[in-house]
Amino acid sequence: MVDIPYTPADLRAEAARQHFELTQDPDHMGVGESMGTEAVPSTDRTRTWEQLLPYDADDGRAYSTATDAIYDLIGEAANLSSWAVELGADGLEPSETAITVGGAEQPVARIHLAFESGVSHEMRSGLIASINEAVHAHIRSARSGAPQPPRS
Repeated sequence: MVDIPYTPADLRAEAARQHFELTQDPDHMGVGESMGTEAVPSTDRTRTWEQLLPYDADDGRAYSTATDAIYDLIGEAANLSSWAVELGADGLEPSETAITVGGAEQPVARIHLAFESGVSHEMRSGLIASINEAVHAHIRSARSGAPQPPRS
C-alpha cells in the first residue's frame, strides 16, 4: 500500500485555488463567443444575445458593451471556490433561491443554500421559508431592541 502524503482536505483546497484562478483572467473574446447563442433570461429565454443585440444594428457596439459588463462581473465575483468545491465533494446541489437581507438599495447579507439531491421540493421550500422567517424575526428583534421568543 502506498502512503499518500496528502489529505482529502489538501485536494479540496487545491481544487478551490485552481477554480478561483480560472476566474481571475477570463478570456474576453471567449466571453463574447460563449454568450452569443445563450438565451437571455429576461426574454423568457426566447431570444439569444446575438438576436437581442444584432451586430448589424450598430456594428456590434451594444454586444461589445454587454460582453465588457459580463467580463467585469466575472472578474469582480466573490471567491466562492472553496464553497463550490466542498458542495461538489459532498454531493450537494445549490438552490437557485437565496435569502437576501438588507435595505432596498444594498443587501447587508445573502444566504445561499445547497441540498442533497434527494431532498424533495417541499422540504427545500419549507427549510428556505423557515430560515427566511427566523432571519427576519431576528432582524425585527434587533431593530426593536426587544428579544422575540422562538416560534415552534
